Amino acid sequence: DTVNAEDLSPAEARERTIMMLLLKIKSGTPPQRKSALRQLTDRARDFGADALFNQILPLLMSPTLEDQERHLLVKCIDRVLYKLGELVRPFVHKILVVIEPLLIDSDYYARVEGREIISNLAKAAGLATMIATMRPDIDSDNEYVRNTTARAFAVVGSALGIPALLPFLKAVCQTKSWQARHTGVRIVLSLAQLLGSGILPHLKGLVAITAQGLVDENLKVKTMTALCMAALAESAAPYGIEAFDTAL
Repeated sequence: DTVNAEDLSPAEARERTIMMLLLKIKSGTPPQRKSALRQLTDRARDFGADALFNQILPLLMSPTLEDQERHLLVKCIDRVLYKLGELVRPFVHKILVVIEPLLIDSDYYARVEGREIISNLAKAAGLATMIATMRPDIDSDNEYVRNTTARAFAVVGSALGIPALLPFLKAVCQTKSWQARHTGVRIVLSLAQLLGSGILPHLKGLVAITAQGLVDENLKVKTMTALCMAALAESAAPYGIEAFDTAL
């Protein structure tokens, strides 16, 4: 809409500027896009995390979004995350709600972009914030939520290092709730699929914390643990058989 810039409050003016920049990034010519992306990145801290994510996240969820547009918005979030650093902490949950479904998207590039954002989010917000935010979803009754959370945790582990995540995983795999144990094992399975042979240095620790799932009283946990062992073995092959001694 055509409005008089002087009639707007500072918050509205900021919102309008962000919307104009996003429109240029999404639909502008390459030079316009480049300049808008630079302006948005440089002024990210002035705009504030709240104003930025309130505009970008609904756009990302839009059902009419094309692949190229999504790619540009992902690029935009990446740059903004890098610039905002620890200021993104209050918005971690909001961002995850929008990005986690990308991790199980049928399109390979969407999955890669989802992993990229969560990886950068973990680096910006830190492990403690990521764990605190995602912890309630681990024993959710909804299988879909648990699945996407497990995949997101695997991305966090690969971004911040498995040793940092191990104590938390150990606690989750020993908890009373079978849903949480199921998700814990699924996180290790996703790590194996994500890292491939990069799992080798941590293999012994990961087998040790998941092995008791093979004799779990819940069939779903047992099945997931068997799949997890197979995934770990497949990623480590032809090495690492000695790490499976406890499980065998």
